[in-house]
Amino acid sequence: MLWTAILGFLLSSPLRASGQTDDPMPFSEEAHYYDFWPGTWVQVVDGRPDSSATTFTIRTGVHPAAFDEEWRLVYDGAAHHSTASRAWDQVTNRWMFVWVSDNGLFQIWEGQKVDGDWYIVREFDGDGERFLSRQAWIPESPDRVVRLMERSHDSGLTWQLRSRTLFERKR
Repeated sequence: MLWTAILGFLLSSPLRASGQTDDPMPFSEEAHYYDFWPGTWVQVVDGRPDSSATTFTIRTGVHPAAFDEEWRLVYDGAAHHSTASRAWDQVTNRWMFVWVSDNGLFQIWEGQKVDGDWYIVREFDGDGERFLSRQAWIPESPDRVVRLMERSHDSGLTWQLRSRTLFERKR
């Protein structure tokens, strides 16, 4: 009898059974974490915003806790372009991130809250070595954000800082 009721519920709720829902977007405090995010951000170099360095532009997406991102990453003397989507997932109650680059990379990053800040985390396999990578954009003020990039070789027990980059909102 119990199994019949469970099976009936699952069959009558295909969206829930697949991790989906047709419920309206509930807004929790966590879903507001990136409220500061929309705008154009410019990397700070030698204490000043430098528009020839990495920049990114963020627009609100299909709901207030979803963002469309356009990136111009500058490294090794060249500019690289990418697009991304960052959004709150009401089913898993976490931020998620999908990134696509101009040289054909596609990555899905999972959100993870660490000491009050949201990071995105992804496993990589580079040169036969498996490691975790995580990134966070932590607001310092309404118009300044720090991007932290870290790596773990012990399944997330310890993290090594790869870079700490400051960005300023373009006015």
